[in-house]
Amino acid sequence: MIKELWQYVASSTELPVAKQMGFLKEAIAMGARSKRCQRQWDAHYLRCKQTIFAATQRAVQKRTVLIFGAGSLNDIPLSYLSSQFFKVVLVDLVFLKPARRMASNYSNIELIEHDVTESLEWLCQGQTLVQSPFMWLDDSSIDLVISLNLITQLPLIPVRWLMNEFDLSESEADIVGKQLIFAHLRYLKQFSGEVCLIADRVDIELDSQGVELDRFDPWWDVEQPKADIHWEWEVMPLGESSASKSQKNVIGVSTL
Repeated sequence: MIKELWQYVASSTELPVAKQMGFLKEAIAMGARSKRCQRQWDAHYLRCKQTIFAATQRAVQKRTVLIFGAGSLNDIPLSYLSSQFFKVVLVDLVFLKPARRMASNYSNIELIEHDVTESLEWLCQGQTLVQSPFMWLDDSSIDLVISLNLITQLPLIPVRWLMNEFDLSESEADIVGKQLIFAHLRYLKQFSGEVCLIADRVDIELDSQGVELDRFDPWWDVEQPKADIHWEWEVMPLGESSASKSQKNVIGVSTL
């Protein structure tokens, strides 16, 4: 906990909203959890890398690859992408120092801290306005786009912020959550190159014996695009958040 606190104090973000709304804190917490759950998470990371390998093979040309939700970079085959593409653009709201060190080994890999919703400035001020993102849509050199474990995460912090800071009702918050997912899906479909969506499709809560207790729709009832590939990710092993419960997510891959 002390290490995470020091990391928070020592970290800076290009976008002030990232620290203000809690994205930096969440990124640090996720980094710590990935180390605690390394055995379970490594299997998920491997499947993500294999999916990106396959998507790369489908790209007609290999000029620029654009990855949203790059985060820790642990689920991205950096060396392979660097060798295959002229330019690799990795996008997230926060990149911590370990990720920056990893990327610095490659001259054609660029990390960009960017709000992929292009709406956080308004949401941070209590305005329930969800924009249609447009960044990179005019770049005709982008031959592959990956949305990586991101789309269902987009509503979580903004909705919590609006409810806590501006007393947004559950019904109003639900609308914002749906809009954020819809907007990202529409955004991805506007790219002309190969587009691959990697995202959780259902979150399942289990008891200590592995019996299912409940399941949740992380898509906020938004219709999910058909997934061609599925796998399970043991995102919270028994004892990580509870001694009596664990959680696994079913991950799906769609080509848009």
